[in-house]
Amino acid sequence: MTSRTVYSIASIGAPLAEPLPGTGRWGTVFAVFRRSCYLESLDGQVFCLADSRLGEGPLTMGVEIPSDVTLGDLGVREGCHLESDGVDLRLGRAIVLQTSGMSTWAPELVRKTATPNETLRRINTLMNLVRPLLPLDGLGPIIPHLADLAIGELPTIKLMNAAAQSAVPCFSKLTDGLIRLDHESVDQAVSGLVGLGPGLTPSGDDLLAGMLVALLAMPDTASQPSVDLLARCATRHAAEKTNRISFAMLEQSAKGNGSAAQHRLLRCLLGVDTQSDISRATLELIQVGHTSGWDTLAGILLGIHVSLRMNQGLEVTSAATQEKDGVPA
Repeated sequence: MTSRTVYSIASIGAPLAEPLPGTGRWGTVFAVFRRSCYLESLDGQVFCLADSRLGEGPLTMGVEIPSDVTLGDLGVREGCHLESDGVDLRLGRAIVLQTSGMSTWAPELVRKTATPNETLRRINTLMNLVRPLLPLDGLGPIIPHLADLAIGELPTIKLMNAAAQSAVPCFSKLTDGLIRLDHESVDQAVSGLVGLGPGLTPSGDDLLAGMLVALLAMPDTASQPSVDLLARCATRHAAEKTNRISFAMLEQSAKGNGSAAQHRLLRCLLGVDTQSDISRATLELIQVGHTSGWDTLAGILLGIHVSLRMNQGLEVTSAATQEKDGVPA
């Protein structure tokens, strides 16, 4: 008889929990790492089973695995099946995952935002923190210049790697395209970013994901046609140009679903609570992956800057309309 190891599932992302069957096969492992593995369900949904310490996400099942144990130690291999008996789950032959204490995770939304000036002040606080820590890899070198890139300028950036050099021209086209609702410009820019850079989730994908989550978190821009255009372009190109893990991430980002770390930082930057810990939330995010956290941070900041620019344009348009209609602006 095979002995079984029993662990508890701490949480499961809401978008993942909804479509999974009550019994039968939930997925098959296709990639294994030390603290996580990726599975694909019978209907093609990619999701992650991970040590709960790595944080919650829309497609993440967080399991309470001891810190000194890896999935490889537990015999998790490509081809292992995750199956449900209607009560608990079995991963491979030797692991039982209990669901009795499992909670469903969904991001806490930003319902009321701080003023633009307060948001910019908080971004300045963040920049003072990260400037000495910026990595040379990924899109980190671009972060200090995002405010300029958001208004279409192309600043001189030193020490850029190949991915950053390729990304910079796309930013100007993307931001201007979003402001003008120029479908062709947005599509071309997104095409240049999707799949850009190495890694499990390429730098360009992480940036677009962060940008989408930020734009959709801000009530004033979430329903803008340009944001919907960006989401459609990102998912369409991701289906053709990136790997299935990154595609699944971008699909969720296009619906406003980011990781818990992303949403914590967004609440710190955008919310009305002035006591939020921006430093802690930032450090939590940039520790994700090799450069994924930094690349996502770049996307979040670019999204906020673009959103502020969009809102400024809306205010100008509204004032002009009121003046035309005889209403004092």
